[in-house]
Amino acid sequence: MYPIQKAKQQILQELKKAVGGGFSPSIDDFALPPDPSLGDVAFPCFTLAKNLKRNPNEIATEIAAKIGPKEFIADVRAIGPYVNFVFSSEFGTSILSDISEREETYGRSNVGENKRVMIEYANLNTHKDVHIGHLRNLFLGQMLISVLEANGYDVIPVAYINDLGAHVAKSVWAISKFHKDEEVSKENQIDFLREVYVEATKAVEENPAYKEEVAAVFRNLEEQRGDEVKIWKKTWQWSVDFLEEVYTELNIKLEKWYFESDLIGKTRKIIDDLIKKGIVIQSEGAWIVDLEEEKLGVNLLVKSDGTLLYNAKDLGLALKKEEDYHPTRSIYVVDARQSHAIQQLFATLARMKFERELYHLAYEFVTLSDGVMASRTGNVIRYETFRDRLITQAQKATKERHSDWDEKQIESTSRLIAFAAMRFGMLKQDVEKKIIFDFNEALSFEGFSGPYLLYSFARIQNLFNKAGKVKPILDAQSLNHPLEHQLITQLARYPEVLFEISQTYQLNQLARYLFDLCQVFSHYYNEVPILKSEKSVQTSRLGLIQSVEQVLKNGLWLMGIEPIDEM
Repeated sequence: MYPIQKAKQQILQELKKAVGGGFSPSIDDFALPPDPSLGDVAFPCFTLAKNLKRNPNEIATEIAAKIGPKEFIADVRAIGPYVNFVFSSEFGTSILSDISEREETYGRSNVGENKRVMIEYANLNTHKDVHIGHLRNLFLGQMLISVLEANGYDVIPVAYINDLGAHVAKSVWAISKFHKDEEVSKENQIDFLREVYVEATKAVEENPAYKEEVAAVFRNLEEQRGDEVKIWKKTWQWSVDFLEEVYTELNIKLEKWYFESDLIGKTRKIIDDLIKKGIVIQSEGAWIVDLEEEKLGVNLLVKSDGTLLYNAKDLGLALKKEEDYHPTRSIYVVDARQSHAIQQLFATLARMKFERELYHLAYEFVTLSDGVMASRTGNVIRYETFRDRLITQAQKATKERHSDWDEKQIESTSRLIAFAAMRFGMLKQDVEKKIIFDFNEALSFEGFSGPYLLYSFARIQNLFNKAGKVKPILDAQSLNHPLEHQLITQLARYPEVLFEISQTYQLNQLARYLFDLCQVFSHYYNEVPILKSEKSVQTSRLGLIQSVEQVLKNGLWLMGIEPIDEM
């Protein structure tokens, strides 16, 4: 049990004694005061006052008078209808000691023990761009994996690669029609596929007669017959090699890759079985699941020409994942624009008596200043372009600050800064809100950004370098400055933040927590003499900062951001 949990249990016991019988407060009743100067934990008296038909302010005053200082409780104050509790220095020492003892495991829990969660993310397509919109998916999935693992869950991360969709048929058709004998060098393979897809889209739009040719290629690929299969296999390998490079560079964790092309046979057997059971019915030559009862319309699985739609293969994937791993819960990290299709999938699986927990972590897209990105028109910021621009800007700023550094140090530091800006920029926003990525804002050393967190960490390293051999002491007795108390309570909250995220999947809360922690540290660094204080106080202050360093490092790791010692 963490000190914050022990402290709240102690407060709860004191409250129960003070309130008496007839009402049993719980930890869920506690609130966080809006201003740290008011206290560390607040108990609102509204419900109690309603039960007793009395004024909540009077009740708060009476309760506060009955509770005195005790172990982790230093003070109890009635402020309006709230009973506010202030943590003691003993609590502070307990926090610092706990962080020092647990180190990188501080904040973790075993709440997910014996629960297997499958996270499907990184669902990129072959024969298409990897662009900045995909990065939000990759980083959300990756962070969710880390947070759930930190809370004891057995996490199985998988990717579902769309390697046989309409976009693939278009590309293969265009290569066969316009570039059949064209040689493509290894370094130009991905650029070639990008250009071919845009070319194919434009050609079909200008000549509708080509649609039937593309449809014929689609059927041939699905049945694995015809000359187009050879083109598909060759270009498939180009794409998969490229995706592996991207995943490796971004440290994307995957237990297994599922490919759409591998699910054709299984999906057809499922559809046949569902037809026999009456779940799938025919409509105008196509095969559907009528979900009007669930107010989800018609789930179209098989087109009238016999080709399977993505919704059908999602059924095959769900059953295949169940066969392979038997997860307690499956989380789909998928763009919010696919919400209707995901709801149809879940509803259809429910009709099939598929009883696993299913959850859609929907997120809004990343936009450009001139609108939504689309691979079919080439209106995208490609991942490589995006990455290189961030690195270039970070290099320029690093050179200006460190003219004495060699190129290798500048390059390595700039790369870490750029990737921190990239990840934090995608993870700091609520998933329900769109992201308009701003390069200057993302790379800023001030404000709500990844480099700001790195700068705070580097500041701490600089502080310890200046302190030399002075050994930090884990004792909060002499830490009497309000900002010291605020830092301690912030550090204490970290395990609660991680637990809350593991239950709600509100991943942006970690970015906000780390930013708030760094802000308090920044005020502390600027306002309180640390190295110039007397020795006994100095060692305690270094002990506090050592704890800030550890928690910041732990949080950055969960976000996939590598700390930097010097910037």
